[in-house]
Amino acid sequence: MFLRLPLLIALCLVSFAVPAETGSALPIYLTEIVEQPTPEQQQARKQVVSEEEEDPQAQSTTEHQQESDALELRQQETVEASEVDQDQANAQKEVKSEEEEPSFKREEKVPEVVVKEPLKGNLYGSIRLRYRSTDAGSILGDAGSRAGLEAEWHTGPDAWVYARLEAGFNVLDELDTLLSAGGGGGESEQGDSVFPRLYTVGIETPVLVASYGKTWSTYYRIANFTDRFDSAGSDAVGTFNANTDGGATGTGRADSVLQTRAYVDFLPEAWKVKPFNLNIQLQGDQPIPRVDGVNYLNAIGLSAVLESRSDYTLGIAYNLAFIEDLNDPAVQAAGISGDAQALLIGARWFDEQWYLGLTVARLSNHETTDQGTYFIGWGSELYARYKLIKRYWLVAGYNWLRPDADQTQAGEYELLYGIFGLRYSIDDFNRLAYAEWRVDSTISETGEELGNILTIGLRWDF
Repeated sequence: MFLRLPLLIALCLVSFAVPAETGSALPIYLTEIVEQPTPEQQQARKQVVSEEEEDPQAQSTTEHQQESDALELRQQETVEASEVDQDQANAQKEVKSEEEEPSFKREEKVPEVVVKEPLKGNLYGSIRLRYRSTDAGSILGDAGSRAGLEAEWHTGPDAWVYARLEAGFNVLDELDTLLSAGGGGGESEQGDSVFPRLYTVGIETPVLVASYGKTWSTYYRIANFTDRFDSAGSDAVGTFNANTDGGATGTGRADSVLQTRAYVDFLPEAWKVKPFNLNIQLQGDQPIPRVDGVNYLNAIGLSAVLESRSDYTLGIAYNLAFIEDLNDPAVQAAGISGDAQALLIGARWFDEQWYLGLTVARLSNHETTDQGTYFIGWGSELYARYKLIKRYWLVAGYNWLRPDADQTQAGEYELLYGIFGLRYSIDDFNRLAYAEWRVDSTISETGEELGNILTIGLRWDF
């Protein structure tokens, strides 16, 4: 292993060197006016939505809110609104993430609209291919390809009932996870050429979203701040724990989960923040990853997001999965000493030219080494993106995860790698080509070092 601390310091300096200059927006809040994003903000938020692993329902919710806002604006064309900085608008739509929902309107009446298509559906998909070159060899394979079907029933001016089914594909190569100590960010289901990614039914209103099925977790509302690299990442904060998609424990694409999301507008208007976003989920009787024949008793997930209108976001998430019998031989053999807990704190800030996200996690009996041994430790992820010229973006960051000093069962395990890359955006981030260089200092539980990885890939959404 080489230069671990200097690597972290260098990456931090590079990321925080991103210009932090944003134009000042001075919106005037009237009794019946909702602050609308400028075209630049809308474009930036759109890019952020498409950049990462998104819950398509959140994107639909964003579209629903934008439609309602547009109708409201048309009803208030005679009301004078203040000027808003054009540069900020491009950034906001880019960052709207999978877990995020659109802004809840303040003190406004729901416009009366005629629903021409109360029931509609949509097919969508994403082809994601990558070529990887490593010390162990090279391989061309899938990188999270998927296809899905969504349908929604517009039951009222601002109410929907929806359903979704999405499948992932590893038809080109199922060996990709062997080339990455992080397990491919929860995308690969080794041994399955086709596997379920999401299946859920739910309801949506401007103040509440409720769903049941396999869906993105409350924990991911914060973890997505840094889960934005094209070839790696999201290995250090327990999102896709124990080389799974995080479904059983409830931090990734949670299995059989009852989930609610509410928007609470209680802060003073002068603070210029969006309604407080509170997320809750419940699970029961899910198998403990890497522990045969033993299930969690039940699990609960909580997260909260506070976002300013200048596109600065703070978030906190907590996930707890109870284990009924800690004296079970299989549980003890896996290194588990208590209930599975994951506490995550994250922040992000973005503009139409750049994005910066940082997450820090405290993980207890939640994450494992490369050999499947559970431990207690700290993890952190950093992601930064900066627009160079036209469609070219520079990306950089790190993933770091280390067991506590007293966690001797974890051996010498430590996950640490930096990522440097270049991205060419064909159509925002829905269609792009990229190259990423993973500088790896990871050490396995048995003391083996991993080599660096060069990845060249293509993403094409439809």
